[in-house]
Amino acid sequence: MIERLGRFFAEKVSRILPDSFVFAMVLTFITILLAITLAGAAPADIIEAWVKGVFDPDIIFFAFLMIMVLSFGFSIGVSRAFILFFNWLVHFIKKPWQVYFFLTILSILLMLINWGLAPVLAILAVEICKRVKGVDYRVAIASFYSGLLVWHGGMSSSAALMMATEETAQRFIDMGYISEIIPVSDTLLINTNLALIASVLVLLPILVLFLRPEVVDERWDAAVQYEKKHGKPADAVTGDTSPSSAMEAKTPAERLNNSPVVSVFLFLLCMTGFAGIIQARGFNLAALAFLMLGFGVLLHWRPINFVNTIKASITGSADIVIQFPLFGGIMGIFMATGLATIFAEGLLTFATANTLPWFSYLISSIVNFFIPSGGAEWLVLGPPVLEAAHIVGADPGKTIIGFAYGDALTNLVNPFWTLTFLPIMGQLMNIRPRDFMGYTAFVCLIFFVIHSAIILFV
Repeated sequence: MIERLGRFFAEKVSRILPDSFVFAMVLTFITILLAITLAGAAPADIIEAWVKGVFDPDIIFFAFLMIMVLSFGFSIGVSRAFILFFNWLVHFIKKPWQVYFFLTILSILLMLINWGLAPVLAILAVEICKRVKGVDYRVAIASFYSGLLVWHGGMSSSAALMMATEETAQRFIDMGYISEIIPVSDTLLINTNLALIASVLVLLPILVLFLRPEVVDERWDAAVQYEKKHGKPADAVTGDTSPSSAMEAKTPAERLNNSPVVSVFLFLLCMTGFAGIIQARGFNLAALAFLMLGFGVLLHWRPINFVNTIKASITGSADIVIQFPLFGGIMGIFMATGLATIFAEGLLTFATANTLPWFSYLISSIVNFFIPSGGAEWLVLGPPVLEAAHIVGADPGKTIIGFAYGDALTNLVNPFWTLTFLPIMGQLMNIRPRDFMGYTAFVCLIFFVIHSAIILFV
């Protein structure tokens, strides 16, 4: 029954959902209409806000950082050492159901640590899927993408960490919505959040196993397609790390290009930078980029091998270049015209002390389509939401958790965050968000009901 429902959703979404670039353009059009009709914004002001958003330095920096993480992550995945590791891992994960289960559990655990680890998981998913026959690539992607359900309730939770940090919480204190910072013990460690995490950890792997098809279409069997393309199974160690390249180097330039000394030097620099970021700001995308760059160049051993791998991977990041600025423009309009506040105030008028966390969940799940950055969305929605909590006497910690899970929920039906892993997944097979988002849309609906019950009654 569930498998048929999943297939039904997959077929319908693949027919309805356009390319993610076109989806971003449709959202831009809707945002402009809302700004004119609801916020009464002038067209000139809307265009100005859109332009500022498109060229927002934070958006440009974030996009470039994602390209770095994806490219460096890809270089690690195709290194000789990791290919040996993947071949060893397949000795334990031999059956399709084990692939789905393993990817789902690992995704949940990694997303609880940091959502930026999605590219790492994508590398692992690619290598496992091309080695185990009978795995539907679409369901495999949906299984680990659904792990994003818990990211905003974990260690990288934007809203919870911002409210636990004096610099960012001071804005809300000055407005009179809270009297002091809200420690993570009042958000991430409350029973509601622990119950939400437990529900995903227990129920999501089971749901994914029910969603998997009984018979896999060969078009979506990555192992079969890989064997057809390469004429052999993906069980042989490959890569350009053979020592012969150094032996053939004759000129000083060639010897330098192949010198492991250069790789070791860059690795040490990256580890120093990684340690500095961890000490100053904790684990973030910049720290992850340093970590991946260091290990990427070290695992390829010879600098020129690493450079050639990066050149081969960089074309997969084209969607980031053209889509991140568009979502920056959407965010710019929403923030400059006050659309998010209008949405929040409209819904919060119906809230009580007991129901406000759920209304916070509902509001953030809607606004997340237009402001997919969790931190940026909290900066916009946080003031009206916490003001409402102050007025009706709702628990601010639980209200923040409600917001966090609403923000995470609709990532499953927004192609934006597929850009964090799809360039890597697309190296194996030509796949688009609409090919697998029918499955994640079904997961989204199921967990909307489950999470609503937990937020209302736990």
